[in-house]
Amino acid sequence: TSGRRMFVTEMGFIGLWPELTKVEDKVAILLGGSTPFMLREEPSEFGPSIYRLLGDCYVHGVMDGELVEGEKTED
Repeated sequence: TSGRRMFVTEMGFIGLWPELTKVEDKVAILLGGSTPFMLREEPSEFGPSIYRLLGDCYVHGVMDGELVEGEKTED
């Protein structure tokens, strides 16, 4: 757990995320993946916002594709 902090999402999931994560960052499971990642929304000079990949995270109950396909997991 070095470099990680415990968190609880608005939906009640608990997990560990990278130390540099902020409250407003997003938990996301990328298409085709099974491991959640932390994303940070940032402005773009070329149009819509972009997302910076902060790293992977552990979220109890959503690892290895445990969520129902198509369910929105943005927190």
